[in-house]
Amino acid sequence: MSRDEDALRWEGDDELDRATPRDARVAPVAAAPAAPARERGPQAIRWLALALAIAATAGWVVVVVANPVEQPSLVGLALYQLGELLAVVGPFAWWFVVDRLAPAARRAPWWLVGLVVTAPWPLVAGLLA
Repeated sequence: MSRDEDALRWEGDDELDRATPRDARVAPVAAAPAAPARERGPQAIRWLALALAIAATAGWVVVVVANPVEQPSLVGLALYQLGELLAVVGPFAWWFVVDRLAPAARRAPWWLVGLVVTAPWPLVAGLLA
């Protein structure tokens, strides 16, 4: 019988599925290594970036509430409100996307860029003026 024909037969496969007590002693389960202490730094940056994203979101809520706008058409009003919604959700969405997609070593620069891009600039300019 050739090797190809042997591969198509089920003979002897029952013994392969049964584990023996000797098999359990051969391969002990290795314990997972403990996390190094240097991973605490990125966690602190992660929580700081989240706090800043929540602060920027709150800032956009203040801007939206403080500046009511009337539009001459229903379409203009709908689009303006969509822009307000995206401005409010933007900082947290940026944080979430960076947290999920960026490698851990490159998250901090992306969060810094997101903080600048999604900052509530109307509120910041009003406070500085």
